[in-house]
Amino acid sequence: MDGHQARGDLLGVLCGPEAETLLRQALESSGVVLSGWALEQVYARPGAEVSARYRVQCTAPLGSPPGPLPRQTGAAEPTGLTATIELTATNDNTPPTELTMVASTVTLTPEQRALMGAVRADSSQGTVHLWVHPVDPELPGLLVVEQPTHSPAAGGAELPGETERLEGSELLGSTELESRLSRLLGEPCRLQSLQLLVLRPLRRAVYRAVVASARGQRVVYLKVVRPSRTAQLLARHGCSPLIPAVADAGDGILVIDQAPGLALTSLLYRPAAQADLQLTVPPDPEVLISALETLRPESLEMPPRVPPVQRLDALAASALAAGADPDRVARLRIRIAAGLRERPGPVVPTHGDFHPANLFLDVEAHRPSGLIDADTVGPGYRADDLATMLGHLLVLPSFDAHGYAAVPEFARRFHSRCLIETEAADLGARTAAVLLSLLPGASGPDQREHHLGCAEQLVRQTGARAQS
Repeated sequence: MDGHQARGDLLGVLCGPEAETLLRQALESSGVVLSGWALEQVYARPGAEVSARYRVQCTAPLGSPPGPLPRQTGAAEPTGLTATIELTATNDNTPPTELTMVASTVTLTPEQRALMGAVRADSSQGTVHLWVHPVDPELPGLLVVEQPTHSPAAGGAELPGETERLEGSELLGSTELESRLSRLLGEPCRLQSLQLLVLRPLRRAVYRAVVASARGQRVVYLKVVRPSRTAQLLARHGCSPLIPAVADAGDGILVIDQAPGLALTSLLYRPAAQADLQLTVPPDPEVLISALETLRPESLEMPPRVPPVQRLDALAASALAAGADPDRVARLRIRIAAGLRERPGPVVPTHGDFHPANLFLDVEAHRPSGLIDADTVGPGYRADDLATMLGHLLVLPSFDAHGYAAVPEFARRFHSRCLIETEAADLGARTAAVLLSLLPGASGPDQREHHLGCAEQLVRQTGARAQS
């Protein structure tokens, strides 16, 4: 079995009904009963681990005192493990307790498993480790950020409540996070609310925090990354005046100011109930591209990001494991490769993840006001930034066709503007690769079909132009 096939088989396990068995077995011998679960997100990084995040409902039966998560039967090494789950016995009138659990193909040492309460499950497809958020082998800052509800303890953290929680009145005494924020902000402050926005196990998490002090309230964003990445990310965040100010709170926690203006996704979204609050006319595509012109030359000194078009084999394997049709994916790969230019232009400063949620404009949408998620700023081709924006614009209607009804026309206008400085077949191929990279994270069959169909249409259109 080659690497791509093994990876695809494991991804199929994490996405399919076998995941329930993994979750159930990881909970059962601690006296915890799995009462429901849902797959929230899959993270299939080409050439790296495959991880999945689940929302889990569970209960502890009466008379069954909860214990630690068990080591899975058949694990290769017999080291006993402790776990982070400690539940109070419940009755039928008590709602199930909710947990966020992660299953990943990442390799963990026995010491890591013991420290974080992870369990190991072996199968013919490979090895998977499971654990409960907020512990994470690569993101120690999660325990600091979630300390109001997750107090560090031997072997991990106490049972979580859930995100979008914690009003300031509930905080008893200053937490470690509040102490660090007070030092960075230069005045005593209290955490009034904390909302988890993004969780990518082993990679990063993003929280929205409302902080109160004598001067009033302010919103900051907490980005939790691997501590080894902190210095480089601080440097990347200094590569454009549009990127909000950032400070290091330790343990891989970056504190980032709120970007002014509105995200492009908000400006493009027009639900009927809020029609009077939204733009009547979408912004000029030139405004979007002008944000890229603010990236400073020092961006060229940063390590480059590998764009999707350079990861086609792994992207195709992930798409197949997510349920995409093999013949269609194979044809798409061939057409993407055929449309690519080896050098689509000069190497310039690029954002690396230039999409509608990361670009902020003023309320009139006349100029860019913020550029966030600067983790991938570095040298590259402008065509890849444009393809990323175009690909994400094309998928927005799959989230809400009515609310994003005006987006297809705006995407067409943006596409036309991009063709002024890019070649049609190359841009089509790069955008199709972006769509292929997004496919494993789709919410269901309909959205996966939308992603694949848009990619196929792009390469068909550009292929026809090339032949005419």
